[in-house]
Amino acid sequence: MHRSTRFTLALLFLIATSSIVHADVCAPAKVVDLAVAGMGKTTAVLTFTDPGDDCSTGTATSFEVRYSTSAITEANYYNASVAGTHAPLGSNGTADCWPLPVNTLTCGSHLYYFAITFTDASGNRSPVSNSPSGTTHSCVSAEVECP
Repeated sequence: MHRSTRFTLALLFLIATSSIVHADVCAPAKVVDLAVAGMGKTTAVLTFTDPGDDCSTGTATSFEVRYSTSAITEANYYNASVAGTHAPLGSNGTADCWPLPVNTLTCGSHLYYFAITFTDASGNRSPVSNSPSGTTHSCVSAEVECP
């Protein structure tokens, strides 16, 4: 084989192998400490620890909060209503606080359950978090916000 042909083949091999993309198969970790920090008349404040990306490292792309009048599990997560999506405050281990938008919930002593999932840049979704609950206050009460 001619020397320039070997060089060309070697160069093509390097180009081909350097462009191999490694699949991101590790979803963000499950949030296990989702908590209702406060309830208002039509909103709630949730606190949790950001799980990161790639299992438990890095920073996930976004999170989604859902709510329901019954406990939320992996099996019924997509049946629950979407309260909103947002980018996490930081990487794995960052304490986060997120207020549901005003008028999301119904005022007047209604019990709601919440759950959260995180998604990474490859579209991998974390398992569904724990599902804490809280009760809205009377319709003349104040709303709540993150401290």
